[in-house]
Amino acid sequence: IKSCAEIDVPSARVTPRGFQFDRIFQVVVPAVDCCNQDGADAADNASNDATVASDGDNDHDDDDQRNQSTTTIWTYCTPRNPAYQKLFHVRPSLVYDSTFLKLTSSHVEKRKNVRTSDFVLLKLNDNDENKKNGGVAGKKHDPNATSKDDIVVIPCMTAGSNGEEKDGDEKEEPQLLRDCGDNAAGWLQRATNITNCRLVNIGETFERFVKINPHQGEELPSNNYSNNCNFPVSLADEAPYLLTSQTSLEDLNRRLLLRGKSPVEMRRFRPNIVVSGRELRPWEEDTWKRIRIGNVEFHVWQRCGRCVMTAIDRDSLERNGCGGEPLATLSTFREREGGQRNFGMHLIPAMKGDDDGNGPGNSLPEVFVGDKIEVLEYDENRRAEWSMSFSQ
Repeated sequence: IKSCAEIDVPSARVTPRGFQFDRIFQVVVPAVDCCNQDGADAADNASNDATVASDGDNDHDDDDQRNQSTTTIWTYCTPRNPAYQKLFHVRPSLVYDSTFLKLTSSHVEKRKNVRTSDFVLLKLNDNDENKKNGGVAGKKHDPNATSKDDIVVIPCMTAGSNGEEKDGDEKEEPQLLRDCGDNAAGWLQRATNITNCRLVNIGETFERFVKINPHQGEELPSNNYSNNCNFPVSLADEAPYLLTSQTSLEDLNRRLLLRGKSPVEMRRFRPNIVVSGRELRPWEEDTWKRIRIGNVEFHVWQRCGRCVMTAIDRDSLERNGCGGEPLATLSTFREREGGQRNFGMHLIPAMKGDDDGNGPGNSLPEVFVGDKIEVLEYDENRRAEWSMSFSQ
């Protein structure tokens, strides 16, 4: 789930738009509720992320306020807003041979005399089943959940913005996403204290493509399989894969300690691929242009500029703000023209884009923890820049 806790897995199947099941869900609220949530930047979050979308004509009970054609503004919930920071403690896990997604949270307890659960199960690839069961397999409807439309129209995050709106950022069109049912929504509301939030996911008609970050200035790689460069992406901010280096994190933490600051964990940066090795030098991943992980080839596309999400402690939820760490230290040696404070590289798989990664995936290539990484090609411009800054 986008912006929730990470899932550690021993292997993952590779699809053109990301690892199978990776960030195909996200949590949304009506923008009017976003503005009413507690938190200093709630109103700013609504203005930055909200897009008007028409729900169309729908039949509802008389007591439903949306019993006629309305226009609803939906916005994506991000822990950048302090009112939504408990999303970091929503922990998904794949269970029953990766056919179900289980959600737990330390903030949810069973309540007496109420038919609710301290966890929620969602059947992957079967939204109709989730709707029939109210979002929980085999469970009854949560009486505390609100009732919403079966399908909602919401905006995705703008690729290239990192959640910080700047001049030149390209706005995305709203996406048609599927609601996951009232029980999932009710459970999330209890777990996060986010009023009226809903869990939605991508469907068969979902189509979204990566966009160049105008503040990085790095062109998309050529597409080996067609004449266009429409590389698909899930609900991730910019690209389907984000690679980070353990060696680079160690160098960053060394610099933090020299400044009298505390080291940070890798999960602050939310990668889905982490590399390490005795011969790997700090920030060397900048120089790669094409790599092979196991048997899967990737384009190493553009550097990843970091936002204030990295300044939030994932356990305590304490935050250091825009000028906090590790951003302040990254600014001393990793900030490029345009204000991007980089950590990690965005990858695009060199594969056909005709598998949406939402099915069984038996024929999809797979990468494993411990796979060997082979550098197939270097980016000479980035290599020269790295040599000037880090080569010894």
